[in-house]
Amino acid sequence: MGADVPKNTVFIDYEKIKFPLFVRRWREGDSFCPLGMNGLRKKVSKFFKDEKMSLSDKENTWLLATDNEIIWIMGRRADDRFKITTQTTQILKIEVK
Repeated sequence: MGADVPKNTVFIDYEKIKFPLFVRRWREGDSFCPLGMNGLRKKVSKFFKDEKMSLSDKENTWLLATDNEIIWIMGRRADDRFKITTQTTQILKIEVK
């Protein structure tokens, strides 16, 4: 997500996702590949710790997922595997109100 994209919005490569998409809370053991980390996996719990999130913030954070893969820690960080590239032909914009 670029600096000019609001925190409540994510743009992803439509062809990389599988439907249905669902929104859920994080679970122990969840991991994702944070955008900008060149595909390296990181546990969601470690991401929360690095972001210095309070327990309340962690409990109130939602994940957008597809086929057991996290697409976006909503309002925080997208997953690198679903990013838009030069090969992207269809873009899905998801905005949370």
